[in-house]
Amino acid sequence: MPQPSYTLTFTDYEGSKGTMDVNTGIVTSLTLPALLTQVGALRTATAALVRGVIANEQQDVFNTILSQALPTDQDAQRGNKWLVSYHDNTQFFDPPVNAIPNDAYLRKFRVMIPTANNSLLADNENDLDITAGAGLAFKTAFEAVAKSPAGGTVVIDFIRQTNVNA
Repeated sequence: MPQPSYTLTFTDYEGSKGTMDVNTGIVTSLTLPALLTQVGALRTATAALVRGVIANEQQDVFNTILSQALPTDQDAQRGNKWLVSYHDNTQFFDPPVNAIPNDAYLRKFRVMIPTANNSLLADNENDLDITAGAGLAFKTAFEAVAKSPAGGTVVIDFIRQTNVNA
């Protein structure tokens, strides 16, 4: 069954749009308050990683326009991205019985974040430090809200700067 997703839409310096999609858990009246807190933390942590403007956010239960402004930084380009590589970290869906294995356990997934702020990289590095600063804040927020496509919890393996024309 497809998982609900949370989407952030970014505007680059030229007005082009790019998106980041993150699978989330099922949204109910009981899970909504925690989800709103988690996606707020993820949005804040993501904003610290990019040069573009976060224009919109959407979850199956909401779709909010956050800004229609263009970024003032000409380096805010949607083709300049963070590649977030993560894996499913849920071995069984029914612990401690462990009768329902997760076929996606340890499977790798990825998400792209447009308008990467490359000034966060250490000299001559392509990977963002996820043990401190903005990288750690994003890792913490992402892992709190994101689910794999199968519904398992996730762990970020690395965040790498990449250029993609799309």
